[in-house]
Amino acid sequence: MRTRDFIQALPKAELHLHFEGMVPWHLVQAHSEEPLPDTPPWWADDFRFDDFQDFTLAMKDCYGPVLTSVEHYQQVAQIAFGNLAAQNVRYVETSVAPNIALEQGLSLVDVIAAIKVVAPPTLTVAVFCGLARHNCHTLNDPIIQAVFSAPNLDGIDLHGDERLGDPAPFAEIFARARHLGLMTKAHAGELTGPQTIRDTLDLLQVTRIEHGTTAIEDEALLACLADEGITLDMCPTSNLKLCVVDSLENHPIRDFLRRGIPVTVNTDDPTVFGSSLTNELYLLAERLDFSPADLAQVQIAAFNVARLSDLQRAEVLAEIDQLVAETVFSIQ
Repeated sequence: MRTRDFIQALPKAELHLHFEGMVPWHLVQAHSEEPLPDTPPWWADDFRFDDFQDFTLAMKDCYGPVLTSVEHYQQVAQIAFGNLAAQNVRYVETSVAPNIALEQGLSLVDVIAAIKVVAPPTLTVAVFCGLARHNCHTLNDPIIQAVFSAPNLDGIDLHGDERLGDPAPFAEIFARARHLGLMTKAHAGELTGPQTIRDTLDLLQVTRIEHGTTAIEDEALLACLADEGITLDMCPTSNLKLCVVDSLENHPIRDFLRRGIPVTVNTDDPTVFGSSLTNELYLLAERLDFSPADLAQVQIAAFNVARLSDLQRAEVLAEIDQLVAETVFSIQ
């Protein structure tokens, strides 16, 4: 079986996907006041962002003109989810920045409902609200009240530039989220060293870290991640284009896998980084020598932490096991 055929047949889950970073490029073109190229410069294989601020400006150029109404949120979701379903993605978690929707005068309840209603029958969608580290909140802040008042929300995430905000101010919010039955996860170890990962785990009590790339610098932390089963939702192409790693071959995702740390692979912001989940998996096989069993293990780790029923999880894991058992391990 060819590598691409195996990856297509493999049931997949994407757990680290920012809604604002998945606005289809043709919609950006349609809503832009200026003519835009057929493909943005960031999609080039050799493109690297100068810094995180450069990246955030590119992000804003993509979502700013488009995410101005509930209808536009729905349109983005319908196109993006259709693309995921075509890749045989069965489960997706997407993080919506609540401040962006609220600044447009939109209801989070309506936005989340509009996103979920267009999910294809084969795709389970979980919606998170992503809070920015540099914006400290209390439980009484209007943004947090809006987040916790959305009955159709599945979880919260902490994202943004780690250098600009400590996780401590969010501890009470994350504790409240878990009390309400929401899932929690947080970005760490992308732009700063492993201490940020330690702080995030200790203060927010999460069991999932978005990125976690710099954990490779701390042997004691690596042992802790393995012992406690902390899942790292990793994004290789994102890390490359943001210069977190200097090459895909030097990305530590394989080292984490070998140490027994659960890792998933994701696109982060596909409109900006020019990637897809299928392509991320293919790069692991082509550039990091991931075997079919390795690729399957990455997906098993993702489904193990997904917000699915026990029956849904058992069925998809059985399907993965059967696919691996039937696959000739000399795929090309």
